[in-house]
Amino acid sequence: MRLLAFLAVLAGFLLVPAGAACACSCAPFEPRTAVGDAASVFTGTVTGLRQLPGSPLGPTPPFVVTFAVDQVYRGERQATVEVATNADSASCGYRFTRGARYLVFASDGPMGSGLFSTDPGTRLYSSLCSGNVALRPGSGPLRRGDEAASPEFAGQSLTKELLTVLGRPTPAGSPSEPPASSPTASPAASPGVSPAASPAVSPAAAEAGREGGQVWGPVMSGAALLAAAAAVAWLSARLTARRRRTR
Repeated sequence: MRLLAFLAVLAGFLLVPAGAACACSCAPFEPRTAVGDAASVFTGTVTGLRQLPGSPLGPTPPFVVTFAVDQVYRGERQATVEVATNADSASCGYRFTRGARYLVFASDGPMGSGLFSTDPGTRLYSSLCSGNVALRPGSGPLRRGDEAASPEFAGQSLTKELLTVLGRPTPAGSPSEPPASSPTASPAASPGVSPAASPAVSPAAAEAGREGGQVWGPVMSGAALLAAAAAVAWLSARLTARRRRTR
């Protein structure tokens, strides 16, 4: 009988998942501490849930949760984020639901900084003690009363202190705004003055210039012919004078 009782206890111990052998105990939630310790704080909707493979006799492997991010309060502005969490609440896993929207506090560290027994393949992780909040559907910045009304998602609420600490979010995936700077390529032009180095020329003045060019062209050509004729006459007179002296 003693042997049968021992075998029954041993079988019961082996059938209990390793993750359920301990209970999760969380410290009181402090908004400033939660935001300061997180590597990423965002709101997003769960679009994917996948559990990593594991051994039936080993610890329950964690889940990797995929979020479509809409607002970022801390961390990189990414449209899609993967976060790991344990499979059950006994091991401090947070129960995310596909299609639901959450405020997520995610930490950064390999193997969940000791939270996981199996490498989830992503550095961001979250737990039951992180301070996550289940939200109503939406995509805008958080406001009081955005918590999910369903009892299934009862938990942390959006207090005035939490919203103040979170501050103003940035839409996911939006580029950072470049600092405003004055143009340096060309100086500012005065009213009515072209920024070019030479003054602007009206069409009438341009046409007058073209007409002037057409007038002065023949005049200059005639002056050149007169100068050439005078030179020829001067040379002819010199030659005639030399011939007379030689006779």
